[in-house]
Amino acid sequence: MWLRLKNKIPYLILMALVLAAVFVWSRVLAQTPENLVKIDFLDVGQGSAILVNAPNGNQVLIDGGPSDAVLAELGEELPIYDKKIELIILTHPDSDHLSGLIEVLKRYEVGQILETGIADSSAEYKEWNGLIEQKKIPVIFASAGQNIAIADNLAIKILYPLGKINGQDFSKNTNATSIVGKIIYGQNAILFTGDAEEQTEKILQMVGTDVRADILVVGHHGSKTSTSVEFLSAVAPLSVIIQVGANNRYGHPTTEVLERLKNFNIFRTDLDKDINFSCDLAKCALAR
Repeated sequence: MWLRLKNKIPYLILMALVLAAVFVWSRVLAQTPENLVKIDFLDVGQGSAILVNAPNGNQVLIDGGPSDAVLAELGEELPIYDKKIELIILTHPDSDHLSGLIEVLKRYEVGQILETGIADSSAEYKEWNGLIEQKKIPVIFASAGQNIAIADNLAIKILYPLGKINGQDFSKNTNATSIVGKIIYGQNAILFTGDAEEQTEKILQMVGTDVRADILVVGHHGSKTSTSVEFLSAVAPLSVIIQVGANNRYGHPTTEVLERLKNFNIFRTDLDKDINFSCDLAKCALAR
């Protein structure tokens, strides 16, 4: 028996070397090629989830949608061996942005979290905070001016809230606390707004924040309380993304907002499913 096993050792070594080579090359090939940044607006139903894939293999997940549907999406977008997400951003703790992130925390290693840290008594938010504490994940509290480097020439710039609001109670309107930020890669800017409403839009304009962007993620899933004409004029996007569930009970996106957006390239997750862009240093284009 030992002789038979001994004769097989060279073949076992060869097999191990082949598997190692496949693993190494799969890691190389899985990285976004040619310095392209992939930005995927995921179809997670009536909620929001944005995945940023950097050329160096780093990933950022902005919100997670209302359920564990985000896990299937991540399974399609990430290599099977990649169980780490370098940065998670929770724009605000409403369930249609938070629930999926709880499932992500349970199944992925997370490098750090950016959130507002506002006070919220929901069971989901308590579970979220419990998992963060259990896994000892570093937390950054959002404040305008923060610039988070993801890769060469790729960063996320926080525009709102204007100062740290962790620990404060906004139970009457958590939408007013939504993080607003820009994904900046070379000359490209993608503005995400969570559920920010017209009040936040006016504040940003009043303090002179540069909100110009090539792609705008429409606020609050196309609610009439967001995406004012004045804000759209200030952003001046080429394309707009509406993350929304099919036949949702809120009537999103509203006819008022669709009328305001009629002169822009509109993409909707309820109609288009996943919306994928690839960006080089000069421009972003829809990935086919």
